[in-house]
Formats: sequence, structure tokens, C-alpha cells
Amino acid sequence: MSRLISPLLVVSAAALVWLGGAQAAVSQTIYAWFDVDGNLNFRYVDSSNVGGTIPPGTYQVILNNNTADDYAVDHKFHLFGPGIDYTPPPGAVQTTFTVTFQAGGTYTIQDDLDPVGHHQVIVATTAGGAAGGASSPPAGSGSGSGSSGGKTPVSSDIVGSAITPFRGTLTAVVSATGKLSLSFKGRKVARLEAGRYTVRVDDRTARRGFDLQRIRTAPLALTTPAYVGRRTASVVLRAGQWWFFSPSGAKSYFIVVA
Repeated sequence: MSRLISPLLVVSAAALVWLGGAQAAVSQTIYAWFDVDGNLNFRYVDSSNVGGTIPPGTYQVILNNNTADDYAVDHKFHLFGPGIDYTPPPGAVQTTFTVTFQAGGTYTIQDDLDPVGHHQVIVATTAGGAAGGASSPPAGSGSGSGSSGGKTPVSSDIVGSAITPFRGTLTAVVSATGKLSLSFKGRKVARLEAGRYTVRVDDRTARRGFDLQRIRTAPLALTTPAYVGRRTASVVLRAGQWWFFSPSGAKSYFIVVA
């Protein structure tokens, strides 16, 4: 069975938030996948676990459906509860779907091939530490600054990022011809120090987007191919090999050192 290289493993991934609200907040995009060891993961884009509660509302879920882990054990993703009953289409490698968690509803995420060993129960509630945060624009909301999403849980990684040193501002450009570039202090990025950066994206075409990705982690979509306009994001870059790219396009590599 063919496997994707670098599955969406976001343990120690970078943290991504949109700036401009009263407080940084996790976006309402969730990544779901079975990692190389077969563990079920259901995480916000900043790599924090969804946990046992989630604020009611509508979320976009990006599922990396590799089906088999590195031990050749098959998995079958299933999310169900009030108003939701989703399994990916047969043979789908990656799917994106929208779900609405109803207030007070109890939802189950499991591996239908091993529901006892791989499952997670989530209650849609604002109680139990699911704090509200600033609204954040979804990545594919069209040109300009985009519309705002609903309230979302505050990421402890972001709240604690005050102890992560701020390194400066990265300039990302998607040219009108679709060419991508990333620079720091006027120079093309090849090597950066680990830390927190502000990323300013100038996306000039509706044909390409701008993603950042650390090796063996989920990609962070700063803009989607349909987006045209400017965005600013705060990103924590951890040590390791990184690349920037547009979905389905070539990747440009750079190194982040501790």
C-alpha cells in the first residue's frame, strides 16, 4: 500500500495564530490523522490537543487518511455524534470536511477497525476550561482580510509563547506569476534561529497559496490558493528542517537551529 511521506504528525509543531484580536486564539481548523505508531490524533493547527471538550460551533477538519501505519496496521477514521456521522470515501488519501459540534452534544472519534484501542470522546461545551478567544479569519475566506470565525479555545502554547524569544519579521510573497519567496531582514531565508517570528504574507494571485511546514508535521496554511491579499501571522519555528511551498507546488527548504 502506498504511503504519504511525512504524515501529518504535529507533535512539537509550530504554533500559528492570526493577529489583530484582543488575544491570540487557535483557528477553527482541526487536523486529524493516525500517526506512524497508529495513535489517533485530533489537533488544532497550533498542535494543541482538542481534548475532552470543544466549544460548540462549525469547524473545518483536514483528515490525512493514510489508512495504514508504519507497522502495516490498517485504520479507519470515524467521527460521529449529534448531526455528524463521517467516514472518508474509500481510497481517499486526504479529505477536508466541515462539521458543526452542537452545544451539549457528545461526539466520538474512533478507528472503526479498533474502536476500543483507538477512540476519543469530546463534549461540545464552553465549560471545563474551554475559554473563548479572539475571532480569527479562516484561511480560505477570499480576497482582502477575510471574514472572522467564531470564538475558539485559547492555545496554551501561544499564551506561554512570551518565554519564546521573538526573532523578528519574515516577509513572504506569492507573486502574480505564482513564484514564492521568504526573506528575513532583506535576505533569502536559508537558516534561522529557533523562536517566534511575525510572518507578513503578500499573496498576489488566486492560483497559489503559501504554506509553512516542519518535517514530519502538519503544514500551516498562511494563505490558500484562492486567497488574494495580505495576512500577518505569528509563528513559532522550532529547530529542524522546514520548507515553504504552495499546495501541489515545489518546496523550498531552510533550516531552523536551536
